Order: sequence, then structure tokens, then C-alpha cells
Amino acid sequence: MEKYAGTQSLARTFGLIRLFTDDRPVWTLPDLIEASGLKRTTVFRLLSALEGEGIVRKTSAGDYALGPELIVWGGRAIRSSNLRTIAKPHMEQLVQQTNESVTLDILWIDDENRPMSMVVEEQLGRHVMGMAQYIGGRFPAHTTSTGLVLLAWMDGLSRDQLDLDGMLNAHPTAIATPKQLMAELEATQAQGYGRTQDALEVGLSAVAAPIFNTHGQVQGSLCIAAPSSRMLADRIDELSKTIMRTAQAISKELGHNL
Repeated sequence: MEKYAGTQSLARTFGLIRLFTDDRPVWTLPDLIEASGLKRTTVFRLLSALEGEGIVRKTSAGDYALGPELIVWGGRAIRSSNLRTIAKPHMEQLVQQTNESVTLDILWIDDENRPMSMVVEEQLGRHVMGMAQYIGGRFPAHTTSTGLVLLAWMDGLSRDQLDLDGMLNAHPTAIATPKQLMAELEATQAQGYGRTQDALEVGLSAVAAPIFNTHGQVQGSLCIAAPSSRMLADRIDELSKTIMRTAQAISKELGHNL
């Protein structure tokens, strides 16, 4: 691969930004130096440039956190999503029909090649006790109904490139082995929807269905989630049919020939 001037500096800059995660949103300068493996002068120079652009900010304690400019960028990225634009009115209608929270997820691969489901749109339900995710939230794919759907309809060769063992080992749930995961993915595809109970969080159940693009590829997954006390067997059957119909309607608008 041909190297261009500034490539190394850009790679170091983005590597530094990626260190800020949900689990570690605030860093001291010494910790950033150690975690990045870069020289102190390099880290300080990059942070100064990022701070000047509003991409990172200093806290009152003098530590570093992500800055407001990234919120602006994230909003632009979300608004540019055709999938999100088309799905949103359907999601609002689902909330009216079911009173439950609805999310739209896409597949996201982390730095260690582990698949995650990432929330790109959410509509909150009307119950006092309900599910509340957040846009940009990412969860191990095998712990969510949307993640099971995204993996089930993923091209087999592409799925083979993922670190499924690492995902299962890092986040053990009822699905603990690759063999169990493959059986769950086969069942998900056979029934046309994914289902989880107590996998991501005890007391939380969800059903999800695939959304396809004009090329017949899975582009996202639509989910209804609620406390398990409201997701009994009869209602699961009803909601699974509802979520599949809605996902099919969104797929049609995306150009998928059902």
C-alpha cells in the first residue's frame, strides 16, 4: 500500500481518539501516553490540535475527554443514513401499535474483529417500565436479538472472518460456544426473526427482524424490546409477526424485491 505524507500522523490521531470509549471516557495525559505507546511530545501535540478543533476537551481536573465537535459529526452521519430516514416513521407507528420501545441496529465490527450490534435510531415506548438504549450504543452481537439477525443473514464467508470465539469469551451468556451460536443463527433464519431473553440484561426480552437493501443484503435489524414480564409466549408470537411485517415494509422502500 502506497504511503502518503501525513498518513502516520493521521493514524496516530485516530488511534488516540479511539482510546476514548464508554468504559473509559476520561483519560489523564500520562495514561494516554502509556496506552497509545507514543512519545509524550507526540501525544501532547496531537491533543493540542484536537482540542483546538473541539474534538477533545479538557475537564475541570485537567484530564481529557471527547469534545462537542464529535457530537456534531455524529449527528451528520446519522442524518445521512437513508436506512434511518426510511425506518423512522415505521418505528413511530410500531410504538403506537405496541407501546414498547423500538430500535434500529446495524452491524459494527470492533477493533478486535468482534461483531457488535449498534443502535442508530430509537423510539421510546409509553410504559413507565421499559427499555431505553441510546443512539450509538454497541452490544455484543450474540447478546441481542438484532445481533443474531445481523449475523444470521450475513454472508457466510464474511461471517467466517469475524472473531466469534473472542466475542463469546469476552461476553459469556446463554450462548457460550460457537456450536450453540451457529444453531441459534440457523433457528433465527428458519423462523424469520431473532429472539433473546435475559441475554443482554436479566429481565429484558426482545424480538428483531432483518431489513434488506436493493441487493438482497441485510442492511439493518428492527427490534422491539421490553421487560420479560410483558413478553410472554403469546405476545412474543404476536410481536414477532408485527416486527417482520414492518421490517419487510422498510426493505421494500429500500428497493428490496420481496
